[in-house]
Amino acid sequence: MLAPPHTRRLLVTLPCPPRLGSSPPHTQLVPLLSANISVLVNNVRPWITRDVQNFQKCEADTMLQELLAMCTGSSQSLSPSEKSTLLETSLEAVLPICNVGAVAQEIKGHLTDFCDIELEPATYAPFARAANCALRELSEVEVPKIPAFKVDDKTNILLQVNDPMPIYQNHQGKQSERKPDIVVVSHQTALSANAHQMQESQVLAETACKPPKDNFQWTDVRSTLELKRPRKALNHPPTVYKTDYVVPPPSAQYMEYVKDPNTPAKPTGSTPTAGSSQTPHRASNELRPSLQQLSKGVKRKRASNSENQTEERDPRKPHPAVQNGLYVAEMFAAHIARQHVISFIVNNDYIYIWFFDREDTIQGAAINFIQDLPRFLVLLFIIQRMRYEQWGLNPVFEPEPGFSGKVMVKDTQIDLELDVKSDERTTHFGIRGRATTVFPVKSKALSGLRRDPRFPSESPELVAKLYWPEETRQSEPDILNEVYKIAQTDPDVRGHVPELVWFHKFEGTSTSKIRIALGLKDAEQAKQGSRALYIIVFRKLIPITTLSGKEFLAAWWQIVKCHRALWKGGVHHRDVSPSNLMGYWFCGQFIGVLNDYDLSSFQRDSPSSLERTGTVPFMAINLLTPEAIAGKVEHVYAHDAESFIWVLTWVCLRYEGGNLLSKNRPLDEWLKLDAIRCREKKNDFKTSGLPFMGPSGSHEVSWKVVQKCFMGIHSIYTPLGYRKLGDQSAFELLLEEPIQGHL
Repeated sequence: MLAPPHTRRLLVTLPCPPRLGSSPPHTQLVPLLSANISVLVNNVRPWITRDVQNFQKCEADTMLQELLAMCTGSSQSLSPSEKSTLLETSLEAVLPICNVGAVAQEIKGHLTDFCDIELEPATYAPFARAANCALRELSEVEVPKIPAFKVDDKTNILLQVNDPMPIYQNHQGKQSERKPDIVVVSHQTALSANAHQMQESQVLAETACKPPKDNFQWTDVRSTLELKRPRKALNHPPTVYKTDYVVPPPSAQYMEYVKDPNTPAKPTGSTPTAGSSQTPHRASNELRPSLQQLSKGVKRKRASNSENQTEERDPRKPHPAVQNGLYVAEMFAAHIARQHVISFIVNNDYIYIWFFDREDTIQGAAINFIQDLPRFLVLLFIIQRMRYEQWGLNPVFEPEPGFSGKVMVKDTQIDLELDVKSDERTTHFGIRGRATTVFPVKSKALSGLRRDPRFPSESPELVAKLYWPEETRQSEPDILNEVYKIAQTDPDVRGHVPELVWFHKFEGTSTSKIRIALGLKDAEQAKQGSRALYIIVFRKLIPITTLSGKEFLAAWWQIVKCHRALWKGGVHHRDVSPSNLMGYWFCGQFIGVLNDYDLSSFQRDSPSSLERTGTVPFMAINLLTPEAIAGKVEHVYAHDAESFIWVLTWVCLRYEGGNLLSKNRPLDEWLKLDAIRCREKKNDFKTSGLPFMGPSGSHEVSWKVVQKCFMGIHSIYTPLGYRKLGDQSAFELLLEEPIQGHL
């Protein structure tokens, strides 16, 4: 329903992809990682690889200027000349630490040790010692506009050697394990992890240069540093430092990802998105993100008795940029609605600043921290003075790391209590895209609203959906407004669509801001590809995969008819998948609901008919061709009708008694494939696989419908190509005629 009048005046009207290199601007395919279907860890890497491979470039000083400006808390109000002056002032302020006195000699000594060590793991300690020694001295540095240093163990940071100690994180029942080389943590976190030595001076001096005694939590990790040492001989620090930028050779200016021929193939055409089409409701047994084997640590194998810790099937070490990307994905997943993540890669004597958000990746040009120590110290000065918000934490939902409790959404008087530890919470593992996170929510203000009689669901429970849609797309609430208008006059839609209770756009979260500030976009390009944070609260729904027999088939058919009526009314859903087929109980009857409209479009938006949207295994074969991925094939009703058939097939083969089969599930391979490979597998299934398949005992009735549906599919994929059908003809041939006599 629309937000009630007394709240609507307080609200702002509201995947996967940010535009990649040469990839077409019409691609919105949702990879299964984003749709929260189980994948192996090596099938996680291609999506991370894509995100780090297609980065935007930024000069080192431009990046430092913007990060300094962020520390002032007024980055958007500083002019370019003021930002430049701020960097110059900061370089002059840290220069004495580089050149004068015993501290300068101590830092140089640690850096010399770093240069002389050839084995990568042995370089962690001298690097951390040099950085922490500098941080100690930087606490005394004052720069106009930058907040003064305050002694506070909760906010003061240091660099802590972490490898080989694993950091674990649960992802809906599965546990990942990562081993970043060095982490940026607070003094309090470092002291807690090294409880055997409680003196802070010892932690700073030596304890932080050794792996911690206890595991860190990703919620406590501000950032990570991944160190690589392919070159053995490094030049020692100079006698005297200046503030001039030490220009790296072209080969070292940026860390380019060079694909290893043994690396799993990335999605063809860079088409899959990192967004998510997760349902904002109770997730199905399968589409709840178990992220099978999202672990294991990519560095070393380690024995474990836990059934939730699984071994890496391919022990090959990924490229450091991919390794860094995996850590970034963990940091995003550890926090609610995190705005961005800043991380670092150290390659030989160069450090690279990586800035990640839900739009894409930005890499700062190399800083030689041995020969250009002043800039390295400015970088350390920045991370020392950054507050939680500058690190990317959302101040509404997470005023401090790991916060869980009631929050009040600014300017709305809407209270929210998010159950972030619920088993029903679904999270996103990835970097860019819509990054949908769904969890149960309680709210006195929203629960007190009068129930809309148009929605007969008896459930008092609410769920919140936090996500990052593209700002140029039609918002989901706007699309639902149109859906509700159609529902007023069409009984096939009324009661079969989700009940929107409340929505809000968080101002100030646009990903365009940092790109404008860095000169990567101008005002005219600002909204292109940019994303902003939204929250939508819905009435809770139940996945139809929990049903069996004719009850399931009836719910599926209700949703088919709802989808057809909406298409006639000009609302094109275009993302038919199991996670979007939901429902609720009313008077002892299950009512099917077509859910999730954030990839939908209006018929009047003609360019969007060439936009590729959907969840790969359930998309029409005709939309998985290179031509379709390039935006040269119109998305028509017959494509969505075919998607309903693939969903029906999927459930019949993989669910028994409302539960996902625990083993020997057919079609598992489809979960790991890009669009082109999935098309090949689906063609094989259509031509030779179907006759040898049998449904579970719970779906024998539905399987008879599947077999008839495929007769229609065969008739439109001819030796001469795809046979185009009118909408009504496609509905009758593919869906209506096959189901006759089975309900």
